[in-house]
Amino acid sequence: MNVFQLLTPKSETMYLEEEATIAAAMDQIRNTTYTAVPVIRGDGTYAGTISEGDFLWAFLDGKDEDTKGHSAPLSSILQPGRNPAVKIDVDLNSIFSEAMNQNFVPVVDDRNMFIGIITRKMVIRYFLDTYRSKCADLREQ
Repeated sequence: MNVFQLLTPKSETMYLEEEATIAAAMDQIRNTTYTAVPVIRGDGTYAGTISEGDFLWAFLDGKDEDTKGHSAPLSSILQPGRNPAVKIDVDLNSIFSEAMNQNFVPVVDDRNMFIGIITRKMVIRYFLDTYRSKCADLREQ
């Protein structure tokens, strides 16, 4: 088993662009079930993760609009240190450890280009499949 087998590729992952306005980003995730989504810079590198709480605090703190009345960029409320990305060649134990603390683990290549996510659901599925396989092996013995 390797990272590629657990990876949901970027093309199948919802993500937001750092330059998007807070209002536009909120509109994009409003009708989804996601509580957090990756944020990508214009050059394709991973910028961080934005959560429902970030939008709530931006609204409560008045950061959703700048002084001219235009919507502020998503980058203004992004907390880049949260939900760090892992490199594609990371060992699975690191992925499993990260997945225990967050809904998904962002994955980047050697140039920090965002290539997808590994969801907690995929990690649980991996362990469940492994468990079932071992149980089936024991029954056959």
